[in-house]
Amino acid sequence: MPIDVRTLSTLREVMRHGSFAAAARELGYTASALSQQISGLERSLGIQLFEREAKRIVPTEAAEYLVQRSAELFALLRQIDLDVGRLGAGQAGRLRIGSFHSAGGRLLGKAIAQFLVRRRDTEITLDEGEPHELFPKVADGSIDIALGFEYELVPASFPPGLRLEEVATEDLLIVAPAKHRLSAKQSVHLAELRDETWAAHLSDTPANRCLHTFTATAGFTPEVAFHSNNPGTILGLVDSGLAIALMPRISLQGRSEAVAVLKLVDPPPSRRIIAALRESDTSPLSEAFLHALRTSAQLVTA
Repeated sequence: MPIDVRTLSTLREVMRHGSFAAAARELGYTASALSQQISGLERSLGIQLFEREAKRIVPTEAAEYLVQRSAELFALLRQIDLDVGRLGAGQAGRLRIGSFHSAGGRLLGKAIAQFLVRRRDTEITLDEGEPHELFPKVADGSIDIALGFEYELVPASFPPGLRLEEVATEDLLIVAPAKHRLSAKQSVHLAELRDETWAAHLSDTPANRCLHTFTATAGFTPEVAFHSNNPGTILGLVDSGLAIALMPRISLQGRSEAVAVLKLVDPPPSRRIIAALRESDTSPLSEAFLHALRTSAQLVTA
């Protein structure tokens, strides 16, 4: 028979107690059953493990070697048992995260830091992209959890097999140069911005469509001179006095004093920040990170 863990454990007890009878009492076997187990191991290996004398047994060099090497095996098994327990408790393992660009600053950083406080041994990877790129990766198992968004004025469709959890809802804000002609007003009507030069996301994006849908409610089409999917670029254009923009609050992290937020009379549109997980995902790590995202979002979008 091949060497198995139970037989090695029996051998270790025999070596520790120095007799079949004492080891049998410790393990709850009969002395005969334990002796047969050791004899079976000897036949399987084709080597004698004990010299049997009238009142004692003497381990051979082979027995000494097996016990010495098995100590490494049992230490490894104890570590595996510990690691599996930690995996089951969501304290270790691997978590593959996806996120859209503008969440990668304070929101994602705070969430990861909070998550790792009790899970230092978790391996985290990050894949950045737009929701239409990341959510299919969650569906096919390439990513465990992805952070995305959906604009109130531009309903989105997502792949089947996903569980969508709302992380936060944020208003979209009009940002303008601090010295803008309207920045000193307590509130501004959207229609007053019809002649402005705008910076916006690329034309095929939900953010761009949201801007055009929103301005249409005030009866005009925005004159978009600058297109970029990088919030930092858009803020830079506003900072330089070249344009105004409609941006979510989370994208305004770290804006300079040269950028002002115009208070609109018109109710601003909103954007939902959502996390996508597989419907079949029961990982404690994913659930723990979802909780960390919600906690972080409360601080960032307040």
